[in-house]
Amino acid sequence: MAGVNDGPTRDELLRENADLRSQLDDFLFNLPDALVESDLLAERVLFMNRMAQVLFGYTVADVDQGIPGFILFADEEVPKVRAILADYVGPNLAHELPYERTGRQDLYELRMRRKDGTLFVAETQSSFVLDEKGVPRRMRSIIRDVTKRKELEARLEEMSHRDPLTGCYNRRHLERQRDELERPTARWACLVFDLDQFKAINDTYGHEEGDRVLQGFAHFLSRHHRTDDLLMRTGGDEFALVVRADSEAEAEAVSKRLLDAATLDSPAAFSMGVAYRKAGEGVDAVLSRADHTLYAARGKRLRKPRLRSGEKKGRGGAA
Repeated sequence: MAGVNDGPTRDELLRENADLRSQLDDFLFNLPDALVESDLLAERVLFMNRMAQVLFGYTVADVDQGIPGFILFADEEVPKVRAILADYVGPNLAHELPYERTGRQDLYELRMRRKDGTLFVAETQSSFVLDEKGVPRRMRSIIRDVTKRKELEARLEEMSHRDPLTGCYNRRHLERQRDELERPTARWACLVFDLDQFKAINDTYGHEEGDRVLQGFAHFLSRHHRTDDLLMRTGGDEFALVVRADSEAEAEAVSKRLLDAATLDSPAAFSMGVAYRKAGEGVDAVLSRADHTLYAARGKRLRKPRLRSGEKKGRGGAA
């Protein structure tokens, strides 16, 4: 006769173990993040939970038939992933050595591939499943699609390089372009613009009207330069246009085209300076020379005699 203090029977323990296993399987399958388990030696996917199936587009039947582990990654990411694994468990796999958990919880951003071939940016974090000897045999990876976050970051980064009033690039963007512009073979010119009597516009008509003039002038410049040129607002009423030009004559032709358009199209009079980059010259030196030509041009205009009644006045000025 069984005693009242006898423990659970073997069948009861097996049922309890099966129940716990079922609960664990249910928990892993319904995790809110994608979970992928793969065999380290065979490099084959062993398990995908519900979110992983949704994310990658595979089914349980696909997993059962066999999915190569590295097919989940963009081709250019495979060497990177192999290097990460070698850093973590390379010697353990090669020599059947126990793996000592270090507590490292590194996050990696990787481009991954869905079943239909489309790519997305993912954030991954992995741990290893060890056998009875402590040797790593499988890897479990939590995978999060961070495409929308990366797109938002890219938009915020782009906004940080734009002047919010006019939409032109700012000096921060110029810094981002510095290496390209200072290449030994880079050929370009810088045109700088300064609106005439802009303070008077603000004082007479108010800052809202001043803002509209700035926006209109930026729109004027944007209509009369090429798409690969770089238009910036560098100060209050100061603008700069970096134009790709193979010669000084080409740069002068661009400046003449702008001056010709200004008589019909510019919302305000302006002074302009031009400098073509010399061999080995840095960005700051070119901008400084362009500024000097602008000041020289403005000085010449201010020294000109007043126009007599009936004479036509142009709206732009240059060296």
